[in-house]
Amino acid sequence: MINLYLMILETDADKSLFEELYKKYKARMYKCAYSILHNKEDAEDVVHQAFLTIANIFEKFKAFSCHEMDAYIVILIRNTSINLYNKNKRSAERCTEFDEEQIAVDVDYFDKINYEYLVKIISKLPLIYKEVLLLRYVEDFSVKHISKISGISVDGVRKRIERAKKLLKEEIESGEYYGK
Repeated sequence: MINLYLMILETDADKSLFEELYKKYKARMYKCAYSILHNKEDAEDVVHQAFLTIANIFEKFKAFSCHEMDAYIVILIRNTSINLYNKNKRSAERCTEFDEEQIAVDVDYFDKINYEYLVKIISKLPLIYKEVLLLRYVEDFSVKHISKISGISVDGVRKRIERAKKLLKEEIESGEYYGK
């Protein structure tokens, strides 16, 4: 991972100094982020983001005194961690509200549909919708896990699931099965 940061820097002296900083602060930064987030992956993401920020402003950063560097790094990690924590918290609250409303509608609506017919309709969906539906309802993956493995945001996964359900419902209502 350090190679990514070093690519941003121009001189060998800057790269050498950055490597020293990386070795010196990485563990402390991770500990600080983990103490706020209580999640390994999120703490790693915050440390990565912090190092990217430092690499991008390295000319200004290397002018800091040792104490200023320590303070800047602590503040950067703490603020980035808190921002991510709050973002995750808001997202979880929206997810809970959304999921509780959707479950009642989905179960009542789609349980009445013939299984083979439902599979046939799903197979006609665009690939991006098929994938999220299969991962969510067949493989029973969480939205967060689908987000990680597909490389799209949690909100993006939710939106795709919502759109896929809408397409399914439209097809069922306009198709040969509806009303039987």
